[in-house]
Amino acid sequence: MKHSIKRLALTMAAALAGQAATAAPFQAIRHDAFAQSCQALWGKETARSRWVKDDGQGGLAYAPLNGNGDRIMDFSSAGYTGGGVALPAAPVKATVKPSGSAASDLANIQAAIAKVAALPAVNGVRGAVLLAPGVFLLESPIQLASDGVVLRGSGSGAGGTVLKAQGSGHAMLSLGGASASLTPVGSAAAISDNYAPSGGSVIHVSNAPGFKPGDAVMIRRRASAEWIHLMNMDQLVRDGKPQTWINAGNNNETWLRTVAAVSGNQLTLDIPLSDSFDSGYLGGNGGSVQKYAASGIASQIGAEHLALEGLPNGSGADYGVANLDNLTDSWLNDIQAHNFTNGVVVGKQGRRLTLEKVALNHDHNNVDCTGAKAFEFSIAGSQVLVNRSASTGSKKSFYYATQAQAGGPNVLLNFTGRAEACGNIEPHQRWATGLLVDNADVSGAIALGNRGADGSGHGWSMGWGVAWNSKADQLAIAAPPGATNWAIGSSGALTPNVPDAQGVPVPPKLGAVDSANFRVGPDSLYLMQLCQRLGPQAVKNIGY
Repeated sequence: MKHSIKRLALTMAAALAGQAATAAPFQAIRHDAFAQSCQALWGKETARSRWVKDDGQGGLAYAPLNGNGDRIMDFSSAGYTGGGVALPAAPVKATVKPSGSAASDLANIQAAIAKVAALPAVNGVRGAVLLAPGVFLLESPIQLASDGVVLRGSGSGAGGTVLKAQGSGHAMLSLGGASASLTPVGSAAAISDNYAPSGGSVIHVSNAPGFKPGDAVMIRRRASAEWIHLMNMDQLVRDGKPQTWINAGNNNETWLRTVAAVSGNQLTLDIPLSDSFDSGYLGGNGGSVQKYAASGIASQIGAEHLALEGLPNGSGADYGVANLDNLTDSWLNDIQAHNFTNGVVVGKQGRRLTLEKVALNHDHNNVDCTGAKAFEFSIAGSQVLVNRSASTGSKKSFYYATQAQAGGPNVLLNFTGRAEACGNIEPHQRWATGLLVDNADVSGAIALGNRGADGSGHGWSMGWGVAWNSKADQLAIAAPPGATNWAIGSSGALTPNVPDAQGVPVPPKLGAVDSANFRVGPDSLYLMQLCQRLGPQAVKNIGY
């Protein structure tokens, strides 16, 4: 959204996130300190969604989807340090000039990174390695694995810093630790709710005395044969061969959360869950909560103000922009990438990341929509904010795709996509949940639904996703059994079917569509939720 909040009064420090759904028709999330000062974020649109309303006091009220309390979740914890925090300006501690040699360029950059990595950290940041203007040749990725180290170019435009791909195909940047582990601590407690709603923050467990506020916990949801059958995903066939969507009995979804409060056997989480827990289909052991300890996860790493140069697709080498994994509280900012087959990949252990002003553009001479598409932004992690970014000129691509069982919140905000022929925002496979597509404007489709037997049986790729005030040629918004996806204030030809899906065993029904072809207020759901949770300064911190 474009509306400034400079006129808004700045208020006190962050309030806690909203509580669980009540039995009332709407769940109100409103903090008195912030409600009125967020009014400007409603924008110029007079229409209101039936699912997210103005509660009459400047706050938000959410309508439940059904009697179970499922609702649109609060997405505002997506982004660097959990949303609403400005990216740090790391002081320059080393400078590198281009050498004209691929081997020397990489060695010089890595030596400078090692030098900065040995410095003491201030508020988690050690310093920046500044790349001087000019062209640096890379035959392998720049590795950023040490906490608090930032790689900064001298600008992504003319006269700035260019990283030019050389040699065989590789990613240009690698951010994050070499390996990570999440080690369970103590015994897991079973979730005892008959039904815990999607978008809710409160769960009940069989044994809560072992938990206290501040505990880092993993919430796991186990797939069952009964649930897979409900989803019609035990009937996938491609080329005459059965396809496996998700294996029954596995812990297929995991959310990392912090315990905010404990009352008896009730736990309140800091961030809502992006899926429901229905014991009628998951069984008595369908969900659990367990403390964990993390190791090998890097933080406070950034790459910014850089231009990257690859080769046109089909030139003989496939280059990627950046891989981010085993990483938290980190960022890419102001990256211009030209002619890369693969874009930005966030792995499963990528969390609380901001990808800001990342623009991928391509030169292609022919258009062929057959075969697999490349990913411009591929997201397997959680709490990832892709903000004010773009993809233009791709021959065929997923502009943005979540991967298998990526648990929300994940947010795509103010994105522009223009492919030559074949580009979609489309969750890719196997039941990711909790994606917000907010103010996207793309050619092609925004597809939240069932990919059927595509790939190796990708099936239902998204549940509890939202397309908010977005625009596409086609809105393929489908309602999974026992769940839904929303299209609110968005425009495009409505259909529940993804254009290229094959082998869908049961035709899906249309998702929850509201205010089709008419924008609604607030202009941005993410920014309003952020303002409601942390106040207008948090919105200003991220440049709005």
